[in-house]
Amino acid sequence: MWNLVADVGGTNMRLAAIAPSGEIIAQHRFPSTGKLGVADACAVFMAQQSGSPAGVAVAAAGVVSDGAVKLTNAGQKVTCSDLAAACGTANVHILNDFEGAAWSLATVTADDVDALQGRFVKSDAPMLIIGPGTGLGVGMMAHSNGTPNVISGEGGHVRLAPETQDEFDYFTQLIALWPEIQIGTGVAVEAEAILSGTGLPYLYRSIAQVRDLPMICNTAQDILQHGRADTDPIAKIATDLFCRCLGALAGDFALTVDARGGVFITGGVALPNPWLFGDVFMEAFNAGGRHSGWRSKMPVFLYKNDEFGLMGARNFLKAHDLMVQGGMQE
Repeated sequence: MWNLVADVGGTNMRLAAIAPSGEIIAQHRFPSTGKLGVADACAVFMAQQSGSPAGVAVAAAGVVSDGAVKLTNAGQKVTCSDLAAACGTANVHILNDFEGAAWSLATVTADDVDALQGRFVKSDAPMLIIGPGTGLGVGMMAHSNGTPNVISGEGGHVRLAPETQDEFDYFTQLIALWPEIQIGTGVAVEAEAILSGTGLPYLYRSIAQVRDLPMICNTAQDILQHGRADTDPIAKIATDLFCRCLGALAGDFALTVDARGGVFITGGVALPNPWLFGDVFMEAFNAGGRHSGWRSKMPVFLYKNDEFGLMGARNFLKAHDLMVQGGMQE
């Protein structure tokens, strides 16, 4: 008996077979923009296992509605009916990717994190997870009578606005380059337009055009490398702005949900670049005006377990007694 879980982002699909005990017994990675759709990838993966899975949970980067999700940054649609047909079970569930990420917090341990502020103490207090990767994901876990519950949403698409004249110019040019990320009629943009691997190259190009400087970077990885080494003034400005905006946004969300259980930073941009979470990030996180003291008491962590999406999908199945066919408990 086994269960199939998947973490589907804008770049990669990670699939895993989960034993009834909760252990990963096999896993494979597919490109999200390749020839295989999610259901096809599940069928290929399932053919390598023994029999059909008892339950399926797919955490996917997009808005989930009526048993379907359209991937925000990968151009494909996933439905429960397609997954059921591919996997041979009706016990199929689609979650938003950071709904799944938040479910992973049910089993997070001190070994999974590096502390940026405070220390790890397992508690039932609200917990926030935020992750810049191909896009930007946000999720929250809260407990009720000791039972974990997850609140999902699209926090990566809330607004960011400039704080200085230079930022005003950068945001204005960013909107000119990428009009669909504008929010309202002013110079506010959706957070993902800056705080993601997709958005960073647009931000870099905007800064270069405003400052009339030559561009030497093409990818988010190039920008981060040159920003860290301070070998390109545009990349340095872009990475500093990235750190400040992410810190401020994480602090705002943490204050909103009173994340005394911890703020967990993860994702495909964050994990390979822990240097991003230094003084600029933490100063922005704690800059809360009259509530700066409150923010400074919230524990903040770099969440190092890169299997958080798979663990979250697994935890969802376990929490809802769906780890075996027909809703029976393990």
